[in-house]
Amino acid sequence: MLLQELAAASGCSTASIKYYRREGLLPPGTRLTATRQEYGTRHLERLELIRVLREMADAPIPRIRRLSALLDDPAVPLIAALEEAQAITLGADVEPAGGERPRDEHPSVAVMLERLGWPDIDSVPRRALDALVRTLESWEMPSDPETLLHYAEPMSRIAQRELEYLRMGSAAGQEPSDDAVVLRAVSGTIAFDRLVHVLRALGHTSLSVQASELPRE
Repeated sequence: MLLQELAAASGCSTASIKYYRREGLLPPGTRLTATRQEYGTRHLERLELIRVLREMADAPIPRIRRLSALLDDPAVPLIAALEEAQAITLGADVEPAGGERPRDEHPSVAVMLERLGWPDIDSVPRRALDALVRTLESWEMPSDPETLLHYAEPMSRIAQRELEYLRMGSAAGQEPSDDAVVLRAVSGTIAFDRLVHVLRALGHTSLSVQASELPRE
């Protein structure tokens, strides 16, 4: 499809598409002439990813450019792009993959990982959890391993189901592209995080109402 057709199919203006190309967010199309390029499904998926990152994650252009560079480099494994996407949705800076965990990490984090049988490796979410646990502790809220496990154990089951969704192919059995996997990861994280917040609030309300209806002795 040509530029105008890509704009119509994606819902992005031609000006936005040209801007994303200049900023390195969108890979070039197949050149037809000196002034015309042909675009395909890959470009549609990238534009949808950019839209979600901008509108749902409020991601700045430099962060999207870094993620795009990872996706466009065939030598970079998908997990690196997913880690960058996680960092964007968590609001954290990406640390080098495979590094050593901070020596002053809160002890509850390592204990929780061991109890769950999760790998003892450095990652963006692990560093984000360390920072959050320290915040809980500073607020004099529970930050012990049992508290973390109380939340982590059900989340382990939820995460397993979400990982299956990330790699779910099409009805024709076609594997999703890397852009599609990252898009699912970003949009799913934001949407299901919201779902958890709403369900927790509903639980608080419902249980409070039930408690208030109990007969008093």
